[in-house]
Amino acid sequence: MTLLDATVGEALTVLDESACDNLAATLARMGIHQGDMVRLIRRAPFQGPVLVEVLGSGIRVALGRGMAAKLLVTPVPS
Repeated sequence: MTLLDATVGEALTVLDESACDNLAATLARMGIHQGDMVRLIRRAPFQGPVLVEVLGSGIRVALGRGMAAKLLVTPVPS
């Protein structure tokens, strides 16, 4: 599933950010890498960005919905 499909508050593992070269590089500069655990904090209304927290570092990053739709994630087992 993509980050855009995830439920708010859900912990996720980043599977693949290589939908395009620019996306992987941009996410790496923001501190999001393949294998990282993130939590979807909130979705802004009216097609606004999504806010994610990188678990472990505590970094919070706002991603546009286009980027979120290309970022493949999987839920962390409870």
